[in-house]
Amino acid sequence: MEQEDVLQAVIIADSFDIRFAPITKDIPRALMPVANRPLLEYTLHFLVAAGIQEIFVFCCAHANKIIKYLNDTGWTSDKAPCQVTTQVSEDSLSPGDALRLIYDRSLIRTDFVLVMGDLVSTINLQPIIQQHKQRRLKDKVTVMTMLFREAAPRHHTRSSDDDVVLVTERDTNRVLHYQMVDGQSKLDLPLDLFSDQSDLDIRYNLLDCHVSVCSPQVPQLFADNFDYQTRNDFVRGILVHEEIMGNQVQAHVVTDEYAARVSSPPMYDAVSKDILQRWTYPLVPDNRLSSQEQEGFYTLRRHHVYRGKDVFLDHDSVLEENVVIGPGTRIGSHTTISNSVIGQNCVIGDNVSLEGAYLWDNVTVGSSCSLTQCIVCSGVTIADRVVVEPSCVLALNVVVGPDVHLPAGTRVSLHPMQTPGAEDDFQEPTETVQHQTYQPDRIGTEGKGYIWEGDGGEDDLVASMWGLRLEPEDSSSEESEESSEEEDNLDEENSPPDDIRIFYTEVLDSMQRAIEENINADNLILEINSSKYAYNISMQELNVCVVRCVLESAHIRASLMATASEYLAALKPLLQPMKGLLKNYIRNSESQQDCLMALEEYFGTHLNISAVLVSVLNFLYNEDILEEDSILKWYRHTAPSSTVPHKAQQQVRTAATKFIQWLQEAEEESEEDSD
Repeated sequence: MEQEDVLQAVIIADSFDIRFAPITKDIPRALMPVANRPLLEYTLHFLVAAGIQEIFVFCCAHANKIIKYLNDTGWTSDKAPCQVTTQVSEDSLSPGDALRLIYDRSLIRTDFVLVMGDLVSTINLQPIIQQHKQRRLKDKVTVMTMLFREAAPRHHTRSSDDDVVLVTERDTNRVLHYQMVDGQSKLDLPLDLFSDQSDLDIRYNLLDCHVSVCSPQVPQLFADNFDYQTRNDFVRGILVHEEIMGNQVQAHVVTDEYAARVSSPPMYDAVSKDILQRWTYPLVPDNRLSSQEQEGFYTLRRHHVYRGKDVFLDHDSVLEENVVIGPGTRIGSHTTISNSVIGQNCVIGDNVSLEGAYLWDNVTVGSSCSLTQCIVCSGVTIADRVVVEPSCVLALNVVVGPDVHLPAGTRVSLHPMQTPGAEDDFQEPTETVQHQTYQPDRIGTEGKGYIWEGDGGEDDLVASMWGLRLEPEDSSSEESEESSEEEDNLDEENSPPDDIRIFYTEVLDSMQRAIEENINADNLILEINSSKYAYNISMQELNVCVVRCVLESAHIRASLMATASEYLAALKPLLQPMKGLLKNYIRNSESQQDCLMALEEYFGTHLNISAVLVSVLNFLYNEDILEEDSILKWYRHTAPSSTVPHKAQQQVRTAATKFIQWLQEAEEESEEDSD
């Protein structure tokens, strides 16, 4: 095979940021386990599936660990599906430095694929690479093809740090403008975009996959411009100097395939859940990806529960949904686990609750513990009666407890937090004099580890964990600093709460009109979807809104002072016509929880009609809109609500008790019949 025909790829296996600190003091992001597989494994298999024959893995921090992993797993052996070699640099500080080093070593001979080492993707790259090559045969000016995936604003796999507005030429998909949003509510676009072009696509519904098909000139362009520190710098530079240099960038948009980077803790959570729910197939736990993995390592069961070999689970414990249990793990009695990943050889005690928890290998959790939306690294020991609140991170080999409560956002590491200007995560850990001491009042009398306090910077993990957005930088743009008071007032008017309120009003009006004019449900769905995109409403907000509007429509017909029987009489005629609408939005376990949350909020604020809840649940259950497991999960777990007091939540559940008892009795009868 000719050298120029060999498909090459470059993986940047260094994050060059500290979003996962303090975890990255001990392990590079590329080797962090996601659904019990190292991230780098997903990236390598993505490239192999694309027919890549030669991969260069660039690594800086923890390079020795990446090299050892590639050797141990056979990626560097002759039997590997492609040639994988590492390129090590101890002084690179950005992806731009990495590409300059690639250029200095003359490694790139042809068009190549550029990705980060934290990518999970199922995109079929082969036709995209071929299109890029054919385009370059006709016109050499295209230096890069960027991949984007359609994803609505606030989609769970869209990182707030990666929000982008893209302007392309409609006929050719040539990129004309590429701008990071940086938390701004409005952007200024260059006027010449509209004067020079007739047909433009201005898009804010795209997720940047950070997958780029590049020409061989790209490393040289980085070498010639030391201002290019990231790929975003490169793209902006190409667009600014397009008339002088003649280079162009193309965009390729995919709709049905999957791609997301595990670039932050919120994305770690989002991508893990997508893997468990099989959006990333064939990259799922029960599918063997390489000869290094054992056949049948995991078995898939109902509700996306994956069990490894030799797992001991006490018969009183419950694996609800979206759960991975690694081989050799032991789980005690009366323990409940949902939306969580448990690594290999873990020990979970009795009366433990795990919700959205990510436990790596060899973790021990004592009895009567509660862990919610947290990352617990390998070798961690959590003693009895410990509560770990959302957004906590326990780094490798930390010990916590007993009898402690870790507040939301707590980070604990065996490495003391460095003072500003000291060692950072771009370097290997070094021996330092530890002036700090353990704090038994905060991590327990048996605790081992140091609390990392947030510094308020843009990489503060507490601020970015699980959906909490960072404040935009003060220097995000000169225009925003110079905006007038009138524009600021306009921003306030466009804030998300107002958008949701206006959207709700529009949906309610549309629903009222559909009821009065007997409009088909499909037409109502189209109208609601149009409003959704106009106001950037998330799917969860949309689901809750639709259910609440159905309930409120009945209240409007019966009057707000109606008794339970009067309200039910007004609601019954609406449920059947609205069945198609509800089925369109309430499709999976997540949307069913949204529906139940909407029911709880509505009847929790209208307790005088809460007796109607039984009839509503019965209708939704009989019409297969709500499943038994979802209803029971909602009933057993009371999630904190900002709109309904806890007492009212309990009153709503009391109102639903009769239906819950009927469900449980029906299930018992079914089991007896099957026996």
